[in-house]
Amino acid sequence: MDIEFVARRVDALRRASAERDSRYHELYDVRRGKLSDVMPGSLPDAWPHPIVANWIDTAARQLAENLAPLPSINCATGVMASEASRKFAGKRTKIAYSYVLESDLKKKMPTACDWYISYGMLPIIIEPDWETGRPVLRFDNPMKSYPQWDLRGRVISYTKVWREEAWKLAAKFPEYSPQILGEKANPWDQGASPDTMLECIKYCDKDSYVLYLPERQNLVLLNTPNSFGKVPIAIACKPTYDEQARGQFDDAIWVHLARAKMALLGLEATQKTVRAPLAIPTDVQKIPFGDDAILRTNNPRDIVRVGQDFPAAAFQQESMLEQEIMRATRTPAAATGDVNASIITGKGVEALGAGYDIQIVTGQTMIGNAIQEALSLAFEMDETYWPDTSKTIKGTVNGTPFTETYRPAKDIKGDHTVNVTYGFASGMNPNQALVFLLQLRGDQDISRDFLQRQLPMDIDVAQMQSQIDNEQVTDALKQGVFAMLSSAGIMAQQGMDPTETLRKAASIIEMREKGTPMHEAILKAFAPPPAPPGGTAPGTPGGGSAGGGVPYGINPATGSPGGVAAGQAEMGVGGKPDLQTLLAGLSSSGRPNLSASVKRSVPA
Repeated sequence: MDIEFVARRVDALRRASAERDSRYHELYDVRRGKLSDVMPGSLPDAWPHPIVANWIDTAARQLAENLAPLPSINCATGVMASEASRKFAGKRTKIAYSYVLESDLKKKMPTACDWYISYGMLPIIIEPDWETGRPVLRFDNPMKSYPQWDLRGRVISYTKVWREEAWKLAAKFPEYSPQILGEKANPWDQGASPDTMLECIKYCDKDSYVLYLPERQNLVLLNTPNSFGKVPIAIACKPTYDEQARGQFDDAIWVHLARAKMALLGLEATQKTVRAPLAIPTDVQKIPFGDDAILRTNNPRDIVRVGQDFPAAAFQQESMLEQEIMRATRTPAAATGDVNASIITGKGVEALGAGYDIQIVTGQTMIGNAIQEALSLAFEMDETYWPDTSKTIKGTVNGTPFTETYRPAKDIKGDHTVNVTYGFASGMNPNQALVFLLQLRGDQDISRDFLQRQLPMDIDVAQMQSQIDNEQVTDALKQGVFAMLSSAGIMAQQGMDPTETLRKAASIIEMREKGTPMHEAILKAFAPPPAPPGGTAPGTPGGGSAGGGVPYGINPATGSPGGVAAGQAEMGVGGKPDLQTLLAGLSSSGRPNLSASVKRSVPA
């Protein structure tokens, strides 16, 4: 690419962003406590730093920490009917999580969210890591960065400007060392110091990458084609009323300066009041100093200090500035726990923090969309640069560790879609979110699967539901065993032998003590006895007792007792009614009762 064309474009971008850069530097100096750089002469030499808390820095850090948790990532698209589509989406989800884990985004999110809040913009750069053979995501400092968008909001160029020591640049690019260090071209040329800070400009578009030094006559250090064919950068921008990126605290800078100035003036006024000169009557000849000093005078009431009392308006002004800086930073007192009002219920606290929650929701929406776009570009870069390279990834998805091997051409296969979300209850604290979700679930407005996916914790929904089902079935099995044991007394009263039932329950206890799972212990305890030699196993169709008597056991085909025809499970042998039924049909005289009745009922 023509370096002159690049230099002209970069200069135009920097001129258009001059006002934005000025705001960025002011905020940077204020957060460092360098108020004298923003407003020279505002602080006395004895107090070069403000004596009030840096409210802007505190508010930025607190809001960034609330925004810092990573969103959930899911590559499922719509309703997936086949098992193959679910496996394909599941593997791509793990690949996306591996990009996040390899890039160490969880540790970098607080700083990145701080940049987004302070400067109103957060660039995410996707870079190829040729050593590991996979893309890496990196957050870039918005200061001295100049993106360019088209009409559809897509990034078409990205410029980054920074300063670096000349000797470091010479070590990185030894072939250009003489030009970088400015070595003597003539005897009278003094050259440049190795510690000289040189301005570096890196420009990227869909065609090429260019790195040059404008202070060395646009010396090109790097000029390489962009084989990716796109600008691999996703940017999260705060909502703005114009086309300039504006941070959260642009309007709070001067309020903070006024508050710091008022605090110093109050300190100075207090000092002057305490050290004011002493006015004494004319009859005092000697003025002793120190503790318990005695002044001899006929007019002791005339001994006063010459000074001005601290005006009450100063306290009002200080309170007003404190309220104004909270409004400017959009940080309510409830966010820091400093609530002066008397609040009877939690509804008042919720109302005070409502605006703060809206900021979190908006920030999560913007940052989540940028991460989603960045992961989509990472999929495309992985498939473009290493399509047939087999890679092994490890990590944790929704609380479950995984190890997978994938090949981009097969497992990505041109599908770069990814869904990044902070959850249905974004902006709520975990307690509020849990109560809200349970209320919706109790009214059957949402499904159990949806509720589990929106929980404010990291879980594997499929595995968790499987464990819940297993626990419920195990509880049902235990309830069945308990019901059988509770009928042991009735069995004994009816002349039956409950010893076999008790023996099976005792065997379950023994197997559980040895570590056998509950369902396996129940299956082993209630397994049918083995078949006798030359006979049929009891409990099978046609099976009988060891002596060849009346068949017993359960027919697995029909679920009825062995040797009993279908429909006669509760009847006697051959379908005959039992004795109780026969006796119930006889009158007191021994005659059969042939009366009948009809009962009609309306279904509910």
